[in-house]
Amino acid sequence: MESGPTVWLLLLTLGVAALGLIMAISAMRNKKRTHQERVATEIATKQEYRAEERDGS
Repeated sequence: MESGPTVWLLLLTLGVAALGLIMAISAMRNKKRTHQERVATEIATKQEYRAEERDGS
């Protein structure tokens, strides 16, 4: 009647599967970005880093 370890293993397996699915979807979505979108992201990231350095954060 002890189903504790079984339930834990089932939840752990479902969690790992969900995480893997989310990572796969993110990777596919990221591949669809155009060159212009990638460049814009890099520029925005560099601007954010400069702003943080300037503010002393």
